[in-house]
Amino acid sequence: MKNMKNNLIILTLTMAWLAFSGCSDLLDVEEDFSFSQTFAVNTEMSSFEDTQVFNLSEAVDIIDEYGSKIKEIRIHRVEYYLIAFEGTDEQRFEGGSLSVSDPNGANETIIITFEEHLLHELLNTPTEATPNNDGIQLLQNLAKDPPHTFSLHADATFNHGPLNFSIKFDFFGTMIANPLN
Repeated sequence: MKNMKNNLIILTLTMAWLAFSGCSDLLDVEEDFSFSQTFAVNTEMSSFEDTQVFNLSEAVDIIDEYGSKIKEIRIHRVEYYLIAFEGTDEQRFEGGSLSVSDPNGANETIIITFEEHLLHELLNTPTEATPNNDGIQLLQNLAKDPPHTFSLHADATFNHGPLNFSIKFDFFGTMIANPLN
């Protein structure tokens, strides 16, 4: 009888442990979020290059709130467009990219490349980009792990200068966190 009682206690404890550990995923919090980065370009040249360090926890409240409890970040969509433009109707992108790296510039990987576009057509017209999987993966990893900081690098060439515009990149994603972690 005593042996049966011990077996019952062990079985009950094992089942309780399995049930509780399996339930922790049920407490996952999933939140959509977005963030933006703008690059102001004002040069006499026909190309530009700029790097900006971005701290996602300062820009997005839920990233700051869940911090090290974040299990996953998924970036679903990247858009770009001009929010200001002073130039000719013939001015156009001839090539370029937006890349991500560690805050110190290491491991730079392309997120998107720019298609040839007339600049005036991008004014206040969000254009969805086809992302590079390696760049998105690096961005997601850097965004997930504290300190949630990364560098964004923009570069492009144009058919002629001078260049005077502001280009905005919008990122749309989902954060998954578990408050118990």
